[in-house]
Amino acid sequence: MKVEPSVVSHFTASVERYSDPPPGPGDFVLRAFEPYSGQALRVLELGCGTGHRLEGLARDHPGFRLFGLDITPVMVQTARRVRPAAVSFMIGDCLATPFADGQFEAVILYDVLHHLVSGTKAESNLLRAAGLKEIVRLLARGGRIVMEEVCVNAGWRAGWIHAASRLIARLHLSIPALHIHTDVVLNFFTLEELEAAFAGCDLQVSAREVTKFPGLGAWISTFGDTTYHVRCVLERSHIRNTDDIEPMAGSISQTV
Repeated sequence: MKVEPSVVSHFTASVERYSDPPPGPGDFVLRAFEPYSGQALRVLELGCGTGHRLEGLARDHPGFRLFGLDITPVMVQTARRVRPAAVSFMIGDCLATPFADGQFEAVILYDVLHHLVSGTKAESNLLRAAGLKEIVRLLARGGRIVMEEVCVNAGWRAGWIHAASRLIARLHLSIPALHIHTDVVLNFFTLEELEAAFAGCDLQVSAREVTKFPGLGAWISTFGDTTYHVRCVLERSHIRNTDDIEPMAGSISQTV
């Protein structure tokens, strides 16, 4: 099962919106890597977009070996043009990366899993699970994941958002004030689903930052729910065969 073409068409249409400058010192990703200054970590960002976070890491940690992978060709082309040559960018699918088991000490995953959509919500949930499983496969012993995901409180709202965003995507509508952008289909976690996904992959949270998504537009577009940015540093609690990892629960009736 693969992500549907709308994922690529959305990010192709939105490349300018994601062409950010490198983040400043208060950024969660940069703070997460501060303890590893002077080390030679191998770091991969999946769904790297135009690579602004990797540029920030290249600036602050010249000894890191940095790689970025994105499924949208124009994102990678832009990254290669505007980001430092020290970062290796490539086109690829985060569900089936070309890397070996345990190749990276760290994987960055920012707002990616909720974009892994295909067909129904249940099918999209399986893609989220497959994406997290692939990340765990890439981690070296003692490796860490630095990630952000968007979450809502209620499972039924996550289901409505998935259905409504699919309808809007078919109409190719864009309403930026409501955080609705061309061809985007969204499969948000609930907070409880995200915790279950981590536990199912033997991932322990070593740092966490949760902020509310501000603005009336966010409240309207999520049917009156509070939307959260959940930023985490995750570490593998122990090593096991990733074939044993169970898919995350996909219930849309569960309420936190």
